[in-house]
Amino acid sequence: MKKYLYKGMAAGFIVLSGLGISCNVLDQDPQFQIATDEAFANAVNAEAALNGLYNEAQLVYNWRVQTLGELASDLVQSVDTWDNFNVIDEFRQTPDNTEIDDLYTQIYRTIDLANNIIAFAPNVPDLTQERVNDMLGQAYAFRGMMYFHLATYFGGIPGKYGEAGVIIETEPSIGVNEDAFKERASLQATWDQARADLEQGENLLAESRASNFLSRSRLTKSAATAMLARYHLYLDNWSEAESKASQVINQGSFELVQPFSDIFRTDFSSESIFEMHYNVVDFSGFRQWYFPAALNGRGGLSFHEPFAQELLARQGVDERSDLIELNPAFGGVYYSTKFDELQNASNVPVLRIAEMYLIRAEARARQGNVSGGLDDLNAVRNRAGLDNASASGGEELVDLILDERRFEFAIEGHRFFDMTRTDRAVEVFTDLPRTTGSTTYSIGDRGRYVFPIPNSEIFTNPNMVQNPAYR
Repeated sequence: MKKYLYKGMAAGFIVLSGLGISCNVLDQDPQFQIATDEAFANAVNAEAALNGLYNEAQLVYNWRVQTLGELASDLVQSVDTWDNFNVIDEFRQTPDNTEIDDLYTQIYRTIDLANNIIAFAPNVPDLTQERVNDMLGQAYAFRGMMYFHLATYFGGIPGKYGEAGVIIETEPSIGVNEDAFKERASLQATWDQARADLEQGENLLAESRASNFLSRSRLTKSAATAMLARYHLYLDNWSEAESKASQVINQGSFELVQPFSDIFRTDFSSESIFEMHYNVVDFSGFRQWYFPAALNGRGGLSFHEPFAQELLARQGVDERSDLIELNPAFGGVYYSTKFDELQNASNVPVLRIAEMYLIRAEARARQGNVSGGLDDLNAVRNRAGLDNASASGGEELVDLILDERRFEFAIEGHRFFDMTRTDRAVEVFTDLPRTTGSTTYSIGDRGRYVFPIPNSEIFTNPNMVQNPAYR
């Protein structure tokens, strides 16, 4: 079976697995269609399908979508024997990297689950229209988030870098036929798809839910708005980025939490706009990768030494520097303790209010509103225990904001994209020392602002074109 098609088909089977419906993966249209009809036969089954969407998205946000980008930056290094990490750390990843393949595949599986809900939820007989709209809003928002990640990892940003977007799928994957071998959409079309889905989600989603747990562990209108703020930031749509960030900040349900560590030690704090829920059964992997073997982790990831030294120099001044510990193995490297729950049960904030303040700060700085941008930047700095920063102009302020994002979001998956979207990566990601390497490493080529399309896709889809740096 073609792997690209299998990815979509597998997603459909995952939806059904939560309902106790078994399918042979070699069965195609007839058996699949029967199973799909059963999956959306009533409200109970439709809710199970929605839960399946969240279960699948858990595998995107459990560590991989954040960590692969951090590895390709100046914050996180691999100190392990896991070559799929080592080559990303050294900016020499190739299309046969299984971690990159897993990320790509998992995102498309999540998209396919969203497509199933969008296609079939409106016809479920015992769902109210209000509930249908909310389910659709969650599916559209997730699909928009997934296309955003595909665009940033595998496509590029229109007018900045990248040659093509990604394959756009908006229908459930049912069966195998040649029409499924699609070409990559343009970069603009890919970003337009992400925006359209996020805006549709924003229109349909509920403002809040029945409890704090549900309001922060399930997508709401504010989550879609927050993702749109990030979307517009990446595209240099400064007024839109400011507006969307302001909408979330002014919503009133979110605040900068003190102390900083409570964001990660308290589930569903008021910092979180959207937080992915994990437990000992559905677990994340941050602790496993960062914590040393002596603390039941693998200890394969640590901070790059220069960044670790910057954090250590701030101890006693910047609360964010308290979440760093020495790993005596691997030459005494330092690792993050943001996600510390045993059995990898820590929740993962996907969108939090500090990001909205720093998005608005940057958008204001880019539009010449230095005082307004400083207000937002200093709100984040003050929460961390730092004094106010000052800047004489917009460019200086942007530099301060990008630097602040390093400390605020370390290991959360922003640094690589902050440097690529501002075209600073070639300069900044140069001569980075690895603790376990014999030399320093540089990104060197703007073509590596995006990752390779996995070989599993290249080899099975005759219409797929590889990104230039990996041909």
